[in-house]
Amino acid sequence: MLLNTVHSSALKIIKPYRKWIIENPQLLSDMENTIQYLPYFTAGQFNNSSFISELLYSVSNLIVFFNDLLMSSEKCIHLKFSKFESKIKIWLTVVEYTEALFEISAKKLWGQIGKWFIITIIQIFKTVLRLLLVHLYKERITRSPPIQPLNREKINDTHNEKSRESFVLKRSGTVIRSIRDTNSLHIHTWEPLSSNVNNNNLNKCSTSEKNLMLAETLYIIKPLLHLGCISFTGKKHWPPWFLSFAIDLISLKIINNQMKNISFNKEEEKEFFRRRLALLLYILKSPFYDKYSRTRIYTILTALSNKIPLARFVTEPVKKYLPYWQSTYFYIWTN
Repeated sequence: MLLNTVHSSALKIIKPYRKWIIENPQLLSDMENTIQYLPYFTAGQFNNSSFISELLYSVSNLIVFFNDLLMSSEKCIHLKFSKFESKIKIWLTVVEYTEALFEISAKKLWGQIGKWFIITIIQIFKTVLRLLLVHLYKERITRSPPIQPLNREKINDTHNEKSRESFVLKRSGTVIRSIRDTNSLHIHTWEPLSSNVNNNNLNKCSTSEKNLMLAETLYIIKPLLHLGCISFTGKKHWPPWFLSFAIDLISLKIINNQMKNISFNKEEEKEFFRRRLALLLYILKSPFYDKYSRTRIYTILTALSNKIPLARFVTEPVKKYLPYWQSTYFYIWTN
């Protein structure tokens, strides 16, 4: 009884809010962007700024994610995966938005032991769920985050196009397709499609899919392998850095070799590009950062501050906050 009351009360609050965000997508986007910029302005401004910045970052991304889910349900955008698979993706997305906040909170409450315990639990959780997506639901490439932010303008355009292609009967509410938007009958072909796929192509695709699954599995278990290596050698030693870098290179190499036999969609190609770009972040990860790139980065920032007018308003906060960013965001196991 109590749960039903709470559920009905929540629906009464959510319904008008969902209606408002559907009717004001541009205003909603402006508000979300303002909230998402707040963590950058609060960084280093007062005590506990790291915790507050992470809290604002997590909350702002969760708000955007919640609005996306409401807009998806309102626009009748049906996800192409099962209910349990969608729950896995939702949990993974929430964890990716909040893992740094959990890590900082654990460090404040329980010190380094608590921090590494939370890191280990989170990475095991993410690894298990991602392996389920790949091996159980045959997800070829796991994205980060799994559920990407919606393109609000595209959704509205698609919804408007659908409304022009059909109309609703006033009394029954039945949706009828407009005759004007129906393709001409002479365009349709009624003959069965011929199959040009031979056995050799099928074998190639099967082998390529297996190789792709191997590459993705390596990429997914990389954080646990890295954590295991750290437990033996320490955080700022070369073996974990080389191990993680090698796994990334091997995974991308296998994927590149399969591109001739497998066609990838735009989302998957964007993820490949993100992973290639992420290789550049290894210059910001210890021990490479401590031994080589730190002094060069600070030299470049100082030069920009001295030679370009007003550049110091950007470079000085970056120099001040770079040690925190390096120790928090540039872990090698981050996917």
